[in-house]
Amino acid sequence: VSIILVALIFIYQFNELWRPIKAVFALFIGLCYTLGFATLTFGQLNLLTITFLPMLIGLGIDFGIHLISRFEEELSKGTTPQNAIKIAMVNTGMGIFTGCLTTAAAFLAMGFTNFKGIQEMGVISGCGLILCLIPMITVLPALLITSKNITNNTTCFYRNNEHSLEKIWINHPYATLGIAACFTFIAFSQMLYLRFDYNLLKMQSKGLPAVQTEYKLINAGSNSIIFGVVLTDSLDQAKKLQKQLEALDSVASVKSMAIFYEGDQYQKAKIINDIRSLLRDINISSSIDSDVNLSELDRTLWSLQGYLGLSIEETAKEGLNDIKSQLESLRNAVIKLRQAILLGDKDLISKKLAAYQKALILDIKHTFEALKNQDSSFPVQPEDIPPAIRNRFVGRTGKLLLQVYPKHDVWQRTNQAIFVSDIRSVDPNATGTPVQLYEYTNLLKNSYIEAAWYSLAIIVIVSLVHFRSLISVILALLPVAVGMIWLGCFMVILDIPFNLANIMVLPLSIGIGVTSGIHILNRFAEEKNPSILSKSTGKAVIASGLTTVAGFGSLMLGKHQGIFSLGFVTAVGTMTCMIAALTVLPAVLKILLHKGWHIKEVNFLTLNK
Repeated sequence: VSIILVALIFIYQFNELWRPIKAVFALFIGLCYTLGFATLTFGQLNLLTITFLPMLIGLGIDFGIHLISRFEEELSKGTTPQNAIKIAMVNTGMGIFTGCLTTAAAFLAMGFTNFKGIQEMGVISGCGLILCLIPMITVLPALLITSKNITNNTTCFYRNNEHSLEKIWINHPYATLGIAACFTFIAFSQMLYLRFDYNLLKMQSKGLPAVQTEYKLINAGSNSIIFGVVLTDSLDQAKKLQKQLEALDSVASVKSMAIFYEGDQYQKAKIINDIRSLLRDINISSSIDSDVNLSELDRTLWSLQGYLGLSIEETAKEGLNDIKSQLESLRNAVIKLRQAILLGDKDLISKKLAAYQKALILDIKHTFEALKNQDSSFPVQPEDIPPAIRNRFVGRTGKLLLQVYPKHDVWQRTNQAIFVSDIRSVDPNATGTPVQLYEYTNLLKNSYIEAAWYSLAIIVIVSLVHFRSLISVILALLPVAVGMIWLGCFMVILDIPFNLANIMVLPLSIGIGVTSGIHILNRFAEEKNPSILSKSTGKAVIASGLTTVAGFGSLMLGKHQGIFSLGFVTAVGTMTCMIAALTVLPAVLKILLHKGWHIKEVNFLTLNK
């Protein structure tokens, strides 16, 4: 989907077929290089690294867009194809190369973090971007100049309406900056309300059965499927720790081996003997091989449905609403079963019900046999506990495990932090899923923030080497700063918080957003004219921005809510940075030019036609 969208945008923007196809072909070569690199270095992909392909499609095609756009502009001036490709490779090529390095730096900065998944994501994507650049500056130029249909009558490389629109902010730079500053100030005031959502359940696919089950358990107020874990060496210590843990406000219950040693052992032995006496003469046959008689079953279910209806009426009269809702749920289940029997394949349903009936009877038989064979001797020893239960609480080394269940929803960050803090107050070495989630989410969030700072530092260094001017570096980063503030405002308005997936946008937006600023400043250094949309550079910035949006936007097709939010936030962030680069930056350059500021010269190539 990503590569199709990118190709269509490319073809539409350039109003031409074969050159965009050649760029896509060069990109395909780069993607193959990247897949080979990922195989050799890591050998596998994880939940994070699997997203690199659509991202590289959106980012890698930008090199071809800028190269072809400048190539066409030079052809439209009457330049020979050989000289046109030289100018494009040298003049625009410097921006392409620097832009590639800054974006790759944003990815590679993730390699300095302590989170393995982020490290692999950064290395694969960063190196992949450089690998995509190689065919773009070797294979693509060769394809462009060897084409038989090269002409100097290339279609106009900008649209008049775009050029006329640009004159508004170029001719009125102070007004443009005033409006942008007001909007940015308002956006910044809203961005202060931007929150971070640690809840991993909200990142999963909405229809996932495990997620739905967890929500049902949370809403029902029963035990969560996740719990804290405390280990101890002796039964006495386990009893002591259990009492301490059960006294905590954030703990609902504690399960351990201690429960089997509580109370009067003699009284328990008597109860076991009584149960064995009751079950001694009960024998359950397991020889049930015939199919279920659906007609007879339907009559029975119909009768049950009627009795349930009468019971619902009686419980409603007596005000027993809890029992009434349970009976209604059971009656609805009976109705659905009868409908399935009526509408389904009779033979298949009969066989399935027979298999279920046999499994149920066997389960009941085994349970009764286990009860009959209970050992009533005392006191109870660990080896007396059934293996299925003992293996849950006793490790191979003899350590005893305590399962600590939270009282509140520990998927919520506040509850999670309190629960982890409480059980660590009893045992500093406590572990379990809530503790792991707490540490994991902290590490992941901090790793991305750390990667953003590394990314910013590397990009500043690369830009400083390229422009040899601190002011130029600040100007290149200006669209990123403005675009990120606008993005934060949109996220607050749309109620989309940062989460553990879309926070990746922090290092990425710095690398992706600064590329537009670099290309615009490069063209300004070449011609000393802040107008962009009237040249191939403006056209390329728009096209590359749209293809990047398409690359990341394709992630929104996934059912995983975390991946969806990553695609959405990065796509919107790319658009805001691009708009800021095309409006705010030229207006600033116009004012600086009017005040006599000149960007430091870069060695550009000028050739005769």
